[in-house]
Amino acid sequence: MKMVFSSQKNRIIGNKVFVSEPDDVRHLRKVQRIKIGERLLFFDTEKQMQFDCKVVGFRENTVVFEVFESRYIPKSKPEIFVIQALISKKSFEDEVNRLSELGVDFLQPIISKHSQNFRFDDKYMERLRRISYEGAKTVGNHFPTVVLKPFSVTKDFKDFRKLITSFEGKNKLILFTNRTINGVSVDFLEMIKGIGENDRIVLCVGSEGGFTEEEEDEIASFGFVPVNLGKDILLRSDTVCIGSSFVLRLLKFRF
Repeated sequence: MKMVFSSQKNRIIGNKVFVSEPDDVRHLRKVQRIKIGERLLFFDTEKQMQFDCKVVGFRENTVVFEVFESRYIPKSKPEIFVIQALISKKSFEDEVNRLSELGVDFLQPIISKHSQNFRFDDKYMERLRRISYEGAKTVGNHFPTVVLKPFSVTKDFKDFRKLITSFEGKNKLILFTNRTINGVSVDFLEMIKGIGENDRIVLCVGSEGGFTEEEEDEIASFGFVPVNLGKDILLRSDTVCIGSSFVLRLLKFRF
């Protein structure tokens, strides 16, 4: 089933849906060649409402749909929140697409000593939003990953602290590392037992260069548990994020 998300240019008015986002219009008309009477799912991410629609007309820059059914789609728990030190731009964009497919709720990039660093202006944030929405649409995921603007931890962890203290409810904080910190190193599969009892699972992953020991010690001080994937498993930063998110996705919908 074709799927489109609400935006500033994709709106529902009464029982009509007006899709005017240029990329969506182009895809519907040029790629999917949508015709009068064909169905589409329109999802309002803010209100968490899904509208079953059918095409009733075309305008120059708009496809018009009529709503014939609607329903509320609640967000499932636990929320999956990924914190990652920035990797290369292309790898990061590919990862945004994959994490959105997997139902990751938020991706918070951070700048650490060994991470990449590139500009996140409004234009690039819009590009990431489109990449995320495309990933979600591919598999019919109602909630695309929200990519947040990065902050730096190279001087202090003030913004990191602010983020962690903003989390409410019961949270499981996971720091992927090959080290034992304060005598602790837990296997990932052991750590995620009882996933359904949490409001949020927070994964923290370094860049390709990894976190420094000082950075890892600081992150652990916020309550993050040092977690390993096993001594014989060595993965790239983006693979860790995608692979662990896939496991969490599998478990998430068993509760």
